[in-house]
Amino acid sequence: MHLSIARRGTRRGFATVRPAALLSTALALSCTALFVGPSVASATPVEGPAGAEFYTPPEVVEGEGPAGKAGELIWYRPATVNLNVTLPSVNAWSVLYQSSNQHGAPDFVTGTVIVPTATWKGSGPRPVVTVGIGTQGLAHECAPSLQMAAGTEYDGGEIAAAVKQGYAVAVTDYQGYTNDAIPTYIAGKAEGQAVLDIVRAAREVPGAGISSSAPTIAWGYSQGGQAVSWAGELQPSYAPDVNLVGVAAGGVPGNLQEVAAFDNGSVGAAFALESVIGLNHADPEFGLFSFTNSEGVKAQAKLLGECAIKSIAEFRDDNLSQFTSGGKTFEQVEAEFPNVKKVVEEQTLGTKPIPVPVYHYHGLEDEFVPVSQDVALHQAWCSLGVTDDFKLYPGDHLLTDPTAVPTVMKWIEERFAGKKAPSTCGLHEASAKLPASARLTPMTGDLVVPLPAWQLTGTVTEKKSGISIEIPAGATLSAQADLTNETLGAQLSIPPLNQTIKVANVIPINVKGSLTPTGPISGKVSLSTSGVLSQSAEGSANMLVASVGLGFFTVPLGCQTTKPIQLPLSISEPVNALETGGFGINTEVTVPEFGGCGLFFGPLLSSLMSGPENTISLTAAPPPPISW
Repeated sequence: MHLSIARRGTRRGFATVRPAALLSTALALSCTALFVGPSVASATPVEGPAGAEFYTPPEVVEGEGPAGKAGELIWYRPATVNLNVTLPSVNAWSVLYQSSNQHGAPDFVTGTVIVPTATWKGSGPRPVVTVGIGTQGLAHECAPSLQMAAGTEYDGGEIAAAVKQGYAVAVTDYQGYTNDAIPTYIAGKAEGQAVLDIVRAAREVPGAGISSSAPTIAWGYSQGGQAVSWAGELQPSYAPDVNLVGVAAGGVPGNLQEVAAFDNGSVGAAFALESVIGLNHADPEFGLFSFTNSEGVKAQAKLLGECAIKSIAEFRDDNLSQFTSGGKTFEQVEAEFPNVKKVVEEQTLGTKPIPVPVYHYHGLEDEFVPVSQDVALHQAWCSLGVTDDFKLYPGDHLLTDPTAVPTVMKWIEERFAGKKAPSTCGLHEASAKLPASARLTPMTGDLVVPLPAWQLTGTVTEKKSGISIEIPAGATLSAQADLTNETLGAQLSIPPLNQTIKVANVIPINVKGSLTPTGPISGKVSLSTSGVLSQSAEGSANMLVASVGLGFFTVPLGCQTTKPIQLPLSISEPVNALETGGFGINTEVTVPEFGGCGLFFGPLLSSLMSGPENTISLTAAPPPPISW
């Protein structure tokens, strides 16, 4: 097992050619070179092979490396982009391009370039958003380019939003998703270089029309937040030709020591284990097999064969000591094997300034990437003079990613428009206490995603009268989605109703009343491996019409439904659809008859309002972020 894995993931990630084989193959290679595609040194990119062979890089002699340069496009082919949301018409290409690995040696990386077919109508060249995508998993089929084609990419909210704005989008797969390679997961320098180099490669795609002077923003979340942060720190020295005008980085694992301690033995254990595997293949000095036991070898084989959502469930609450020789803790491993600590610490962000404005954000209740270490990164960047606009979102890791998209997109639009960037540097001292909802200890046991007081807006439209009543301002939905047990618990809070409606579109009538939940809402929730969020729940509420009034004349009623209204609350949509900033619920309810208000008003209200097919249309969105 050890030998096989080492052979798959060489230090450079290249297929190798042994010297003994060169003489016997030289003649054949020279005769067929015109037919098998470009050499690594090819100055003109060509259309790449069909099928899986696209992901097999050109062979190079071990020790020599490719003759091209970082950012050079090797080959391309038309691609399909299916994010399970409506997109404008686009042209898309899969690309294989040259980048650099963790040690600066040449490496081959795959990715996707997406360009709207509509003509860019803004000033200057079409802007580019280079996306650092979030954790996908270590199996080859988890590559973002493959998942977008298959319709299983769950972290596509940023891509969808950017394309809808007319921007060109470049999405790197990162190093290690070529055939017979292993992803160098969480190796920051390599990731950052891949994020920058795909912008260079995208310019060479025939028909893409991407200018070398195109203003560019790097945007990513989670692993992608780390990747674009590294891109920002590296850009002045590594890719000064990329016209970077901003970095949007969310859920950033900027200090892997703290992230590893937080995830180990928690719901994020899979990420800690994947990080160990990725760093080992980024830097063989890490020496993974020096401290791995047989269970560790089995765990690695399993992680290398599956994608992230499945891995999160399978390795929940596992501890690294289960997979180390002698049951060593991670701290003990670092003490005994100094190279492990060295490699982990080399991934730390905040040692160099980012020369462009940064929109920097994190979920307060993040269960995978501790918010405290990202606060420290904000302080570090501020001390280096970075224009860092840091926001804390009232939610966890999983939902902050898509629901922050509208706010991030507004910031991106302002950067492309050349507006002055805001900064929260100096707003809080480094020692300032975080809000009470901040998660400072790991989540163990079941993976529970909170919806903390999401704001409800919408209308209730009566079938008989056609009158629409707005949901009162301040209405909220709070929920706890247990993804482990697939159960959902929720609570509705709806302020008293005090609204003027027009009867027959003419007569203004003031209505006062309330919709009071009879108890908590319960149901089922699930997140599929392809990123489809489904929930099915039902609650109930009593409706009270307290009074109606016309001008200065008010009639007290006190009419209440004779039994609760049943409220079905069900959705099933891709997580990518949450890039609108929330989710919608559209349903129909039956309003029971009214009573408790006499023999006249009860039957009158029942005749006007009671019955089936009354439409409820709701939108739920998280509270706004906090500047920090």
